[in-house]
Amino acid sequence: MSDPAPAEPRRGIPVALIAWGAVALAIIAGVSWAVASGAITWSMAVDAKEAAAAFVSGYALFAYTCYILLFVVMAVALFPAQLWIIVFGAMLFGFWPALLVSWFAAVLSAMVVFVAARGALAGSYRARAGKYLARVEAEFKRDQLSWMLAMRFIPVVPYCISNVAPAFLGARPAPFLIATIIGVIPYVGAYTFAGDRAAAVLDRDTPPDVASLAADMLPVMLAIAALPLLAVAVRRFRPSSRKP
Repeated sequence: MSDPAPAEPRRGIPVALIAWGAVALAIIAGVSWAVASGAITWSMAVDAKEAAAAFVSGYALFAYTCYILLFVVMAVALFPAQLWIIVFGAMLFGFWPALLVSWFAAVLSAMVVFVAARGALAGSYRARAGKYLARVEAEFKRDQLSWMLAMRFIPVVPYCISNVAPAFLGARPAPFLIATIIGVIPYVGAYTFAGDRAAAVLDRDTPPDVASLAADMLPVMLAIAALPLLAVAVRRFRPSSRKP
């Protein structure tokens, strides 16, 4: 008598998505309370942005170095906040400088984590990534490069795990580096755009109304929402990666 087929895994709302949703709601509630109570005013936010911009202008190299180091440290700690760091980086540096420094920081931090996952931090990282490895292993073996590209765009695993999983699945450093150099461009661009638009809102003399704020942020939301479509295109136009 043959063994029964393994049961399909239950699909539900990812825990990470629930956690980020709770964090987002908490931030919205906290900011709303602070604004309503007068603890935060529009002029305070504008002044803080101008002070930060003045510091960056006077100590650009130091600011860029600290930003890159923060990005790397958070990546090594597998702390899932790099995307939000990109937003704040764009608010501080402006679109093009932030785009370049965030791209470099993303590539550098990914390689540091990849090397650490194959060495000193292998045990710790495997404990964190173990539950995701079986989920992606079969697809990964079909075509390393296209799957590593796709993993950057589709939330099959959390972004911080996408730097770790390839190290345990046998990825070679060169394909990982190529996939990272190419794969981080869309999300770095999208989140840099988001931060640049947020900075533009703070450049106004008065708080925007709901309609103008929605008009400003709609392109941002569309850019971020389009990221998963890139992964679909990557995999669709690489038929050789599919087994008959």
